[in-house]
This record gives sequence, structure tokens and C-alpha cells, in this order.
Amino acid sequence: QREKDLLLSEHPGFMDLELAEKDNDATTGTDPHLLQLKKLDSMLKEPSGWKKDRHDSYPTTDLNLVTDSFTPEDRAWLANKLNGRLAPLVERSFGIFRGSIRANDIFVVRYDATKGQPNLRKHTDSSHLSFNVLLNDEFEGGGTRFHSRPDKTYVDIKPDVGEALISHAQMLHEGLATTKGTRYILVGFDSIDEKDPLTGETTNLSIFSSWLNFSWMQIRFKEGFQDGRKSRSRIINNVGDDKGEWKYSRYAVSLFRDLDSVMTCLIDQFAPFRSLKVVGTKDFDKYFEVMDKATEQRSQADAKPSRGAGYASWFKGQQIDLDVFGNFKSIWSSRKDEEDKFRGEDL
Repeated sequence: QREKDLLLSEHPGFMDLELAEKDNDATTGTDPHLLQLKKLDSMLKEPSGWKKDRHDSYPTTDLNLVTDSFTPEDRAWLANKLNGRLAPLVERSFGIFRGSIRANDIFVVRYDATKGQPNLRKHTDSSHLSFNVLLNDEFEGGGTRFHSRPDKTYVDIKPDVGEALISHAQMLHEGLATTKGTRYILVGFDSIDEKDPLTGETTNLSIFSSWLNFSWMQIRFKEGFQDGRKSRSRIINNVGDDKGEWKYSRYAVSLFRDLDSVMTCLIDQFAPFRSLKVVGTKDFDKYFEVMDKATEQRSQADAKPSRGAGYASWFKGQQIDLDVFGNFKSIWSSRKDEEDKFRGEDL
């Protein structure tokens, strides 16, 4: 809203277009400032302008960074910030090489106190890691509650504007109710790949961060179970070409399910979660200055960024499903309908 108000103050003639909405040629023109105003208007509409059905089990009122009303410039800006500020934190905090990170979904969520969706019930995310960044402060309530499955205790985390909350995606958590106003957050579901599932390029992920890491294996076996369950259904209905592969046998699918359950219990018992603020509020400016400078120097030195060289995949590899070995299996229905947007630019 602040950006829109500033834009209208700089271009007061746009106010007449907003009030009248009768000059079709003007409102569909190519003036970049007018296009920006239209984008902001779309973003500020009440929940009727937002998607509510992209996630089946735990739907949110959201807009995806690729398929919805965001520009290539928006994605380039965000990728630069994520590569420079978020990926190094993930690498340092979780021991994961930053080039192995692939966002399987990045989207803006809104929680409304009186209209639409105020909260999100307890759930886990479909990824290895999750992050969310608070985008505004004109609301009351909100925050994320993390639940400990073994002892039923919980911890509430309420970041300040601009702060990122990074967590293991299989931690049981919920979005607390917004009680006044509207809360906006940027959310990312990040998969940790041994190789890029679309190109086959290595990500240089260490075996100690993958097949010798219980948390990583638990997610991979969960993916194997989910893939196998879908494939078993296709085999039973004589659809597809999965028949004959051992990983889709009834016994293999059951084994993946059991391994997922056992590893989840072991992680809950022997690796209890705790919260830690990695960068203090008073250190933000210095942190950003150092990280942004390092990112600029790195981008100048690397002629062609790649995952093997330590650049995460934030957009191109979104909304896909993998098998137990990290191979590409299928795309989400939301991507299938918008595939041209993923192929239309270098993401």
C-alpha cells in the first residue's frame, strides 16, 4: 500500500484512471509505472483475487512467484537477495551446500483477521526446509507455533518485519490466527537435491548431508512412499509405464512408508528442536552490507552461475515431484497449466 501511495503521489494522473476506470486504452497501455500500479492493485485486492486451491491438504490464500502477477524483475531481485542473504545462512546453520537448494514453491501468503483465512492448522510442509519472511506489521496476532510431538510442548516464534524464519519442514507447526488487520509473509518450501532433477547437473551435496543424514533420508523416503502410492494406483488401473519397477512394488512402497515413520520417531526423540536467532536485530545493517558486497563480487566473478558452483535454484525447478532417488517424476497440476511461464525466461 505504501508503494502504491508513493506511485500515485509521483503520478497523480493515475488517480483519475483509478476513479473512472473507463479509458481502456490507457489502463491497458505499456507505461511501466501504470503496469506497476495495476500489479499493485491486483496484489491489494481482497482475498477474491488470491489463489486458495494450490495446496490440497493445507490450502493457503496465496500468490506464487512464477505463475501469478510477479515480473521477471521481481524474481531476479528476489533471487539475488535469497542467494546473497538466505542461502549462506542455510549453508552455515544446517551444513548444506547452498547449490543443493531448490525451491519447490515460493509464494506470498495473506492471513486476514475478518475476511478470508486468519490462520493455518497444524501441519508439516512438503520439503526438506521451509522459510518465511514477514512482509508487513499492520496487524495483530499471527506468528508460527512449533509443536514437539514427544512431550506436547510448543514454542511461538514472531519475527519482525524483514526477518526470515528457517526450519526443518517436517517439524509440526501452525500459523497462529491474525486477530486484527492483514498479515503478509513470503514462504518458501526448499528441497535439498543431490542433482538437479531437470538437468541432471550435480549440486555437490555431501553424502554426510544426504544419505548419512537422518533428516534428509526421512524426507526422501517420504517422497518415495508418496510417489510409490501414486504409481501403485496407476499400475492397478493399467495407466502409465511404472509396472515392473521394484521401487513401485507393494513391498517397496510399504518399506518406504515404514522407514519414514521410524526415522520421524528417531528424529523427534534424539534431535529435539530449539530456536536460535542467528543475526541479532542490531547487526542487520552490517550483516546485509557484508553479504550484499560478497554477492556482488561473486556475481562479477562467475560468468555462468550454476548449482555446482553454489547457486540455488529458486524458480525454474518449482512444483515438481521426485522419486525416492531424486529423479524427476511429475509436475503439479498448477505448473502443468502454466508451463510456458517456467520456460519463457531464464529463472
